[in-house]
Order: sequence, then structure tokens, then C-alpha cells
Amino acid sequence: MLISQNLRSVRSGNIIFEDLGFCLQPGALLLLKGSNGSGKTTLLKILAGLLPPDSGDILWDNSSIKDNNEFKRDLMFIGHKSGVKSDATVYENLSFWAKLYDTELLIPAALSFYNLDNFADVQASHLSAGWQRRIALARLIVSPCKLWLLDEPTNFLDEDAVILTASLIEARVQQGGIVVVASHIMSSAIAAHTLWMGDFTGGNK
Repeated sequence: MLISQNLRSVRSGNIIFEDLGFCLQPGALLLLKGSNGSGKTTLLKILAGLLPPDSGDILWDNSSIKDNNEFKRDLMFIGHKSGVKSDATVYENLSFWAKLYDTELLIPAALSFYNLDNFADVQASHLSAGWQRRIALARLIVSPCKLWLLDEPTNFLDEDAVILTASLIEARVQQGGIVVVASHIMSSAIAAHTLWMGDFTGGNK
């Protein structure tokens, strides 16, 4: 269970959001919506423990995420940047993550899911931004984390890859995972909560 309580974030004297809270049970999908600069990325980084909130708390299974090793093991965060190792091959990129979770047997499935089979031995730097994004998202298949935080996961993807990503997210939710997605375009065929960042904007922004 992921709980945020009265989160507040201030940047350059402006309130990005305040009094923001929610509770997500296993099997929940939360879509973050809002214009550019509304705080979606900031909120995801706070939820991931990468940025501190100016006030408020975040709990994972009723314990603070601060210095929480269980939370770190349960979390997969994919940000705006794909975060692939450009000097490594596609297979090597996935192998790095699979070894962390002892899931090397899932690498072929991850390659196949995102149609990366033919690029397995290709250095990531030789691939377009769209294919590098597929590599980043394929790590979700080899990383059995309970919580996914995804910032614009469909950036650079073609229509087919967008559909694949939506189906992957929906499958994780149906398996009992918790997924929080910031996206301008993504919708879901399954029941989802929607959080509009503008509802928590400070009056002096």
C-alpha cells in the first residue's frame, strides 16, 4: 500500500502543489494528469524518494519510505530519460537489471515483448530514442517490483509500442502491483484513478 499524506512542494518561492494525498492499495493504477510544469515529475521523484517534500509524508506498507530498504527493493522508477547504458548492448542492459533480481530467465521474454530480439547484440547508442525507450521499459519485465513509478513512459514510442506498454501496465495492475503513471496521452482499459495536478496548485503559482 502506498500512502501520501499532505504533500507540499515549493520551488523558487512558488507552491508547485500542496495538501496532496492519496492511498493506493495493491492492484491500483493512478494516472497523473496536468499541463507542463504542473508538478507531475516532481511528485514522482518525491514518491520515489529522490526528492524530499517540503512537508508531508509518504508511507509504503505503513512505514516511511525514508531509509526503507524494503521500499527500495519494491520500487522501479523510470523517468523522462531512458537511463540505458549507451556503451552496452541491448542484452547487456537487460542483463544488468535481471542480475539484481535473479531473473535472467526472463530476458528472452523481455526482448520478445518489445521486439528487441534482432537488436540483442547491438550497442544501445546505435539505436534511436524510441528503441532505447523500449530497452528501458523492458526492464519492467525482468524487475518483479511491487511499485512502478513511470514518468511519460510513452515518450519516443511509436503506436505499437504505446499499445504494448499500456498492456504491460494493465497486466501488472491485474497481478496486484501498484502503478503510478504521468502521461499526457495514456489512458487505460481497466479502472484507474486520475489525479489532476491542478487541483493541488498553490494560489501563488
